[in-house]
Amino acid sequence: MTSIGGELPPLRYVVDPYPTFNGIAIDAKNNRVVMSDENRKSVLTYDRASGSNATAVTSPLRQIIGPQTEIGYISAVEFDPAQREIYVVNNDIEDRIVVFDYGAHGDLKPKRRLYVPHQTWGISLNPVQDEIAISVQQLSMVAVYRREATGLEAPLRIIKGPHTEMADPHGVRWDVAHHEIVVASHGNYSVITPYSAYDAEGSNTPTSVGGHFLLPSLSVFEDSAKGDARPLRTIQGPRTKLNWPMGIDIDAANNEIAVANNGDNSVLVFSRMADGDVTPARVIGGVRTGISSPMSVAIDTKNDELWVANYGDHTALVFSRTATGDAAPKRIIRNAPAGTPTGGFGNPYAVAYDSKRDELLVPN
Repeated sequence: MTSIGGELPPLRYVVDPYPTFNGIAIDAKNNRVVMSDENRKSVLTYDRASGSNATAVTSPLRQIIGPQTEIGYISAVEFDPAQREIYVVNNDIEDRIVVFDYGAHGDLKPKRRLYVPHQTWGISLNPVQDEIAISVQQLSMVAVYRREATGLEAPLRIIKGPHTEMADPHGVRWDVAHHEIVVASHGNYSVITPYSAYDAEGSNTPTSVGGHFLLPSLSVFEDSAKGDARPLRTIQGPRTKLNWPMGIDIDAANNEIAVANNGDNSVLVFSRMADGDVTPARVIGGVRTGISSPMSVAIDTKNDELWVANYGDHTALVFSRTATGDAAPKRIIRNAPAGTPTGGFGNPYAVAYDSKRDELLVPN
């Protein structure tokens, strides 16, 4: 029997050839919007006014993509308009933040990189203090770094511990005007060795109380908080409708917090000072909205708009800032022709075959 070896092409493959949006950030002053693409491992920059209600693909101004970029399992992006830089967060495998100039395009090396804890998800910039805050899922932690931190540089401070009430944090937003940091948590507090013995002061003293589940929440901290700090306010409870809250943004001018509510295909808007088991001030959701597995939101107060990055559809949606209910978007940015299905692949590590149903099972 002759065995075949060497480089063999697959007989067939299942792949989504189009980008899939998850993170989003807006620079209204320079009329730019940037979105991260988890599927093709890239960053796309668009003109802020682009998009329409047409079915065709919206062309980006630039796309950062390729092996030299060090972009992998990407989760979030952030603009620094003053320095004209784009921050890119890799959530898994790569464990780093990479930084590019505004004009970056194609396959190029980042101008600097910062190695961060495993499963870092969100990022937010404080241009006044020249610092960045990141959320870390597995450690249920927020870490604050110098804006220009590089390599293996340690954080300036971290917020971590049972009193913080953070559990699997995702979205993080620095409210510079009010000196606060807001964090969105899914609610599953895990303990993973050796991280369980890593406390807020960096010692080896165990501080964990064991894995447990909490209700999803939005926690608000003083931006100078460190260690096992208690939140100033916590939005949590059945009335909040929080269900897998992902990316968040703060409208400091109108005192509101917007949340991409991934679990029920909606965007929730709360009063900035809300506390406890409160109902949202507004909910955007329904068939006409086109919201499908939203991952991030961005508020543009200059142009009175609210942006939503869809993961379940090849779109980013633009609404009026005060939209509510089953409202249709003002315009749509498409990274694939209308109606193109998404594969839904996030970070597939295994595959199984169900011979009874003749189906492939792919956990993400």
